[in-house]
Amino acid sequence: MLTGFSDKKVVSLLDTHSLWSKRACREILGRKSDFIPLLVDVLDTAINNPEPFMAEERSSHIPAALLLAQMRAPEAYPRLVNLLSYDDEDITDLWGDMLTEYYPWMLRDTFNGEAFLLPRLIEDRSVSPWARAMAVKAWGMHYFDGYLSREEIIGCFRHLIRDVYTGRLEDDDETVISYIAICIREHQLEELIEDVKTVYARDAIDKGLCGNSNEYVEGFKNPLFAAEDQHIDDTIHELERWEWFKEEKSEEAESDDDGEGDYEKYKIGRNDPCPCDSGKKYKHCCLGK
Repeated sequence: MLTGFSDKKVVSLLDTHSLWSKRACREILGRKSDFIPLLVDVLDTAINNPEPFMAEERSSHIPAALLLAQMRAPEAYPRLVNLLSYDDEDITDLWGDMLTEYYPWMLRDTFNGEAFLLPRLIEDRSVSPWARAMAVKAWGMHYFDGYLSREEIIGCFRHLIRDVYTGRLEDDDETVISYIAICIREHQLEELIEDVKTVYARDAIDKGLCGNSNEYVEGFKNPLFAAEDQHIDDTIHELERWEWFKEEKSEEAESDDDGEGDYEKYKIGRNDPCPCDSGKKYKHCCLGK
């Protein structure tokens, strides 16, 4: 435990790409109910003032979102939908590659029953096409989990193909409708094959994603194209894959013999209990390491 640290201070450590952040994740996962409101506050802060997060001055929204997903916290769902509603440049600044790696699963694991939120976002052409595509994937997982009926998902996708993404499409919209086609195949919605063929007929499918028309249809018989049953179950492991906890010191900190620069960077008091749980004060333990 991070003895002597307030809960708010523990959450603030998520902004450090260091072992402090890893220790904070462990503490949070050990006392989930205490930390859910504070993690939700991080997402609210990112919604109300996204600029520091887009400028990488802050990054705690990413571990906060993953932790909330691992905790299956439904409070996070509408906030994650909100934080998906940006144009291409802003969404890249905010989430980077985490968008395509984790977002559908974060939405899946926090779903609160507000099924109307994603179709509304998918239709919004001001939103990044990759954000809309991840919303399509999450929508498919809500069906996979039994929250949507077959009639509901077929009706939604048919409406998108016939009424929203019609005619010749820009590249951005091709990405979205191609993900709709992928989702139709992943979830074996054979009733929509003819609708997808009409999209192929107007040359509006990204063949790099879906293959040609014949390959697409044949893929319905191939289990390799089935939906992945994936969840966020180990935030620390996922962040380790991204080298999230890599210790990075400035030149000034590296030249500081007693580690004072490191202390200032991470806002851990010299007389605070050391986060390594040795029972010693920070200055007598890990400060100089």
